[in-house]
Amino acid sequence: MVGFVLTGHGDFAPGLASAVEMVAPQTALAVVPFHDDTAHEYPTNLKAAVEQSVQENGSTIVFCDLVGGTPFNQAMIISQEMTGVEVVGGVNLPMLLEMLVSRTFLGSAADVAAESVCVGRFSIVHAQLDDSIQPTDTTAEQTTDDSAKEGI
Repeated sequence: MVGFVLTGHGDFAPGLASAVEMVAPQTALAVVPFHDDTAHEYPTNLKAAVEQSVQENGSTIVFCDLVGGTPFNQAMIISQEMTGVEVVGGVNLPMLLEMLVSRTFLGSAADVAAESVCVGRFSIVHAQLDDSIQPTDTTAEQTTDDSAKEGI
């Protein structure tokens, strides 16, 4: 199985992990938040979590909140120092849920990472209601019409 490490700015990673736990409790999911007040400890904490995940699972993917941010940059440094580590930036809840369920049969960490990008992109939509749907509350229209009748 591929291990996962979830990281990001502030409470993004713990918050996302909390949402995952509500939907489908998981194992092999480590969470490493990046906070300003502990920024000096962050590289060490992230590396330790990644090392443990690789040791326990054979390989791991570090899911980061933002491409180019400190968590992403630190994960990229670790991925160059350690084999079996992939990095995905821009993680979202649908992506993470799908990969947690699929990771056992998708193959390598590189395969899971590639699939996660596809799932993540597919899960972002701009949803709109059909134009033919009209609001059922006509109170505002009636008030305006009544006011016009009374000369107000």
